[in-house]
Amino acid sequence: MADSVWEMTAKALQKNGIDVFPPGTKIGECKKRYVVLKEDGSSQIGSFSSERQYYMFMLYIPYNEYSKLSKFEYDVKEVLAREMYPILMPTGQKMSDYYDDNYKAHMRSLLYRNNVRNKHL
Repeated sequence: MADSVWEMTAKALQKNGIDVFPPGTKIGECKKRYVVLKEDGSSQIGSFSSERQYYMFMLYIPYNEYSKLSKFEYDVKEVLAREMYPILMPTGQKMSDYYDDNYKAHMRSLLYRNNVRNKHL
C-alpha cells in the first residue's frame, strides 16, 4: 500500500531536518523547532466527484526564539513547495501566532490542501 499524504509529507520534512509529530504525541517543553501535522477535514469541490482534504501545519519554536519563527515558516514552505507540489497546495490561510504556555513555545499554523477524486460520490 502506498504512503498516505500525511506520511509522504512527514518524510519530506524529516529528510530536510524538520521534526514532525502527529497531534497529541509531543509532550514537554519545546527545546527545538518542530511541526505538528494533522489532517484537518475535507470539503466537496462544487458538484464534481472531487474533494479537498486539508492539512494543518502547526509550527512550534522555543519561547526565546520568536524572532526565528518567520524563518522556520519559510523553511517549511520551501520543503513543501519543492517536494510536495502539486500534491499539497497552500491555501494562503495562516493563523495568528500563539504563545502556548504548556510547551513554552510560540506556534504559527498554516493550512494546505490536497485535491482528490472521491469515488463514492
